[in-house]
Amino acid sequence: MRSFRNIYNVIDSLDISNGWKRVFKKIQVSYYHNFYQGKANDVHFWRYGQNIMALSAEDRFKFFTKFNFFALVFGPLYYIAKFIFPKAIILMLIECGIIYYSYSTFNSLILLTCILVHFYAAAFANLDYFTCKVLNNKYVKNSPEILSDAIDENFAQSVLKEQSLRVPFVSFVIFGLLFTSFFVYLKVSQYIEYKNIINQKSRICTTKTSCYNTLTKTAANIKGNVPNIYKEYYNMGAAYYELGNKNKALEALNYSIVKNSSYLPSYLLKGIILTEFKQYNMAAQTYESAAKISPQGEIFYLLGSTYYKEGKFTEAKAAFEKSVRAYPNRATYWEALAYTKIYLKDGTGAKSDLNNAIKALKKDGERKNAHKIERIETYMRNIR
Repeated sequence: MRSFRNIYNVIDSLDISNGWKRVFKKIQVSYYHNFYQGKANDVHFWRYGQNIMALSAEDRFKFFTKFNFFALVFGPLYYIAKFIFPKAIILMLIECGIIYYSYSTFNSLILLTCILVHFYAAAFANLDYFTCKVLNNKYVKNSPEILSDAIDENFAQSVLKEQSLRVPFVSFVIFGLLFTSFFVYLKVSQYIEYKNIINQKSRICTTKTSCYNTLTKTAANIKGNVPNIYKEYYNMGAAYYELGNKNKALEALNYSIVKNSSYLPSYLLKGIILTEFKQYNMAAQTYESAAKISPQGEIFYLLGSTYYKEGKFTEAKAAFEKSVRAYPNRATYWEALAYTKIYLKDGTGAKSDLNNAIKALKKDGERKNAHKIERIETYMRNIR
């Protein structure tokens, strides 16, 4: 086996670029200098290499930090390109799972979790590459004490002369976190708003007087051509709906959609009204448009319900399958899928779905849902 005088010789012998050799030397000094002696003496390894650790925080940052922007952009693909296994496979499986789940459930919020995978890759790719190329080197494995080599003062001083990355790095991370947090906040707020509309918990007014006041206010705003006029039409439609004038409500909601074809609440309330009018075909078309804007499990459940009432059981089955993927613990969704399969003469599939409904009810509280569980079990016994 080839002999090396120190860890720097090992790094210099690697078949990598000079840039990576410099990064590896930084990592060696930052994380592994006197590591084994510190471990043997039960002292944290950050206490060693005092001539580096005694520097100011900014200088230590210059020396220790190398944020990998390529890993931030490409995530697990960067790990694969660098042959950093098995972590590359693990990260890829995690991200593919997130993307598949998001695609199959149409829950766009889930995609934001992919950002965390990319941030992880950006923060740890260099360390993991160091592990792959240096720590897994045969010579280092057989002679781990070489990692405790003395710091090369000339190398340390040359690094400290480099321009600090502290300000742009911290600024980038803070901006990224703020932007992501704001985007998540908007998505969560929208989700709560849409969910309340779907469950008919969100009401623009609660009394006749307040509803008439809303109509007066929205009419004045529309006449004044205020910004976001589509919201005014939606509020008008919601007020008419609360007053029981569903035809006027539909008219206002249609205007809202014309003004902004991407405003989901208008589609949701319109779908609810059309369903109450038993105009299931038009309701289904409305929910289809809503699902294109924000493909959520609850919207697919509403869409499946309208298909079911129309007698379009194949389409209903496809919609209900998307809803149960998004919400596997909602017994109602499993029951709807099961009853659809019964019409499609798929008794085996229906029993499986009803079993899932029972599991969901038991998870929610077996005693609380005892009557529902008994009803489903009785129904299952009659399925052939």
